[in-house]
Amino acid sequence: IEQEDASARRWIDIGANLTSNQFKRDLDEVIARAEAAGVTRMVVTGTDAAGSAEASTLARSAPGLWSTAGVHPHHASEFSTEVLAELDSLTAQPEVVAVGECGLDFNRDFSPREDQIAAFEEQLALGSRSGLPMFLHQRDAHDVFLGMLRDAWPDLKAGAVVHCFTEGPREAEDYLDLG
Repeated sequence: IEQEDASARRWIDIGANLTSNQFKRDLDEVIARAEAAGVTRMVVTGTDAAGSAEASTLARSAPGLWSTAGVHPHHASEFSTEVLAELDSLTAQPEVVAVGECGLDFNRDFSPREDQIAAFEEQLALGSRSGLPMFLHQRDAHDVFLGMLRDAWPDLKAGAVVHCFTEGPREAEDYLDLG
């Protein structure tokens, strides 16, 4: 069997943090290098209201880019009804393909756990209303996270990607069992 030519492979990066300040100087070159390496599509991650809007704007600016709209658990203390309304509006845009990055991070606790839980619950409901998949983050909060996800799962018609979790095979199986 001949090995496939690596240059013929096509990849999708579902968690591209292209709105980070580290890419401000050379964003076009970063995107070009990704394309040259076979990454032909990227989903630009939104981690707070402003970053989600910026990700959406960036995604509209170039072919092969899409975005997410969400509030990362580190920013959960900034979550409000106004932020939820902004995210809700963004999820109606064609370039926004997922709700998140959202979830729980009890490892760093940059936001109080109660705020993380409340923000995650609202974003799970947004995923249900919007019909978009969830882009999820979980650190050292598996049991609470899984319980919330299981409760919301029947209403999440588009499913989810748990792109970050800190435990091991048992936890991965829990997520895979949900689908």
